[in-house]
This record gives sequence, C-alpha cells and structure tokens, in this order.
Amino acid sequence: MTSKIRLFVVATPIGNPDDITFRALKILKEVDFVIFEEHKVGSRFLKKYGIEKPFELLNEHNEKDQTQNILTRLLENQESAALISDAGTPLFADPGNELVWQCHQNNIPVIPIPGVSSLMTALMGSGLKLNKFLYYGFLPANKDKRLSELKKLPRNIDLIFLEAPYRLKQLLRDTIKILGEKRQAIIAYKLTYPEEKFFWGNLKELSIMTDGLAKGEFVCILRKI
Repeated sequence: MTSKIRLFVVATPIGNPDDITFRALKILKEVDFVIFEEHKVGSRFLKKYGIEKPFELLNEHNEKDQTQNILTRLLENQESAALISDAGTPLFADPGNELVWQCHQNNIPVIPIPGVSSLMTALMGSGLKLNKFLYYGFLPANKDKRLSELKKLPRNIDLIFLEAPYRLKQLLRDTIKILGEKRQAIIAYKLTYPEEKFFWGNLKELSIMTDGLAKGEFVCILRKI
C-alpha cells in the first residue's frame, strides 16, 4: 500500500466562511476526491473556495453500500479522499463513522483536520465553567419517545443538545413539560453568523425570548441542578 491512500476527516465552517483553516483548504485541494452528504450543499461549499473535485455522496440513505464503494475506490485506485459534513466537524450525528472504522480495519490512515464545531463554539461563548458536561446530541424526533427520553436525563451534569432549526419551540415546550419551567438553560443561536446571539434564563424565559425567532441552527445547554 502506498502512502497516498488516506482518508482525511475535515472540519468546515458552521456559518462564517472565513472560519475555514489553511490546512483544510490545502487538503481539499490535494485529495483525489471529496465525500459529502448532499450534492447541492457539498458542491456549493467547494465552489465557494474555488475547488473543483470529483465527489462521492455518503448519507443516511446510502451509507452501507457507499462505505464499501468508497473503500474499494481508495484501495484499488490508490487514492486519497476528504470527508466533510454539511457544516462543522464531521461524525457528530453525521454519517461516516462506519467508513472511518473500515479504513482503520484496512490499514488506511485516517487523519483528522480539526476546525469549527458548534458544540465547542457554544461552550466558548456560554460563560459557564464546564469542567464536566455530557454531549447528548439529538433527542428523538417522535414526540412520545422524546418525552420519554427527557424523563431519563441525568440532573447532576450539564447537558448539550443539538436540534433541527425548526424544532426550537418544540424542544423548549417539551423540556418545560418534563423538567419544569424553572430549569436554567442557554440557547446559542446561529453561531458565527452576523445574527449570532446567546440567550440565558430559565426554560420559560427562554421560550418567551426566542418566540418569533427566525429559523436557524442552535445549540441548547441545559444546566445541571
């Protein structure tokens, strides 16, 4: 196996395009092809930085088959590839874990290229002293399952949630129902965009402050009791 065969896992901006790193751009220009989730989003991202590359799509609908196809392409063609997500650091609630694992199993070097993460950006701006926290990711989309899972949450540690832009109102409504309106939390809204804003307060106050807010990506930090 030649040293050219590699999989780079590349973090990309979550909003502000200036957050791309020099190293990320260098890798994206050098690899043989790029792996991303959606054609429209991935192509627009590469075009923004003047990069033209062949690509492979890897998403929740084709991950099983495409993992093997990409692995075969890397090995048979002796190629290198860069895996990116729609935004931010790959593999946080994104497809690609199986590809990374299979690369390790086949002795293909996997090289992380660090950069922006919505999780860490939210923590940086929160003002909290978080020596310990639990990254919880996404709650179930199904309401009954979501309510059931909220009842099981630990209360002695700060919890970090990601959620779809259009589910902020639902998240606050359901957390109030299960955890009570006095529970303290922080909403980090549209991080790195010009509209970026942090909202602090209890859940009831946050539901009022964010009512009517334009749809946008957000991170929720639920404070421990």
